[in-house]
Amino acid sequence: MKSHLKGAFAALGLLSVAGGAQAAIFQIDFTTAGAFSGTAPSQPTDPNAIFATATFDDHNSSGSVTLTMNVFNNLSAGAYVNDWYFNVDSAPLSGITFVSGVAAQTIQNGTDAFKADGTGGNFDFAFHFPTRNPGELGQGHTSVYTLTGGGITADSFNAVSVSAPPNAGNGGYVSALHVQGYGNSVWIGTDGGPPSNEIPEPATLALLGLGLLGIAATRRQKR
Repeated sequence: MKSHLKGAFAALGLLSVAGGAQAAIFQIDFTTAGAFSGTAPSQPTDPNAIFATATFDDHNSSGSVTLTMNVFNNLSAGAYVNDWYFNVDSAPLSGITFVSGVAAQTIQNGTDAFKADGTGGNFDFAFHFPTRNPGELGQGHTSVYTLTGGGITADSFNAVSVSAPPNAGNGGYVSALHVQGYGNSVWIGTDGGPPSNEIPEPATLALLGLGLLGIAATRRQKR
């Protein structure tokens, strides 16, 4: 009887994980290897290191997502982000509200309407930060916004630009940003693809652990 109960708990744990495995967080990583127009800044510690991330957190609900734009301290001195472009699969967004950190000077919101320079294609919404200090999205700083829209989740932002210019051999990015302030400037993009950076909520991880413990207990009982 105990063995059957342990097996049932194990199955329940794994079924709970299967039902709640939808990712709450989708993260976009940027490296200078994604440069498509201009001269990329140097990265003194590691040329292939991630220097910026954009994290979308839907808090296990739909219709509201927290976006955190983060720039690390591993670029050439003075480098900062001036513009940041994104796509969403249900553009335009109904609202973009500042939460904390560095506020953008202007925000654009439409449907595949905002063009990144070079060959970056068109995007659905964009944040434009000042080119002065203070004001720019500099190294070691974040910018946090709440995004609202009908039924959007974190995965809604894993959307590729579909209307890149005809000559845009490198067009069709999920996101692109403009870095300057180091004597040059560069556009850096990230290609589309499966949301491989999805991160499960802590509750999901706990359920997975419960399921694995149940299976282990059942196996010990059989032995």
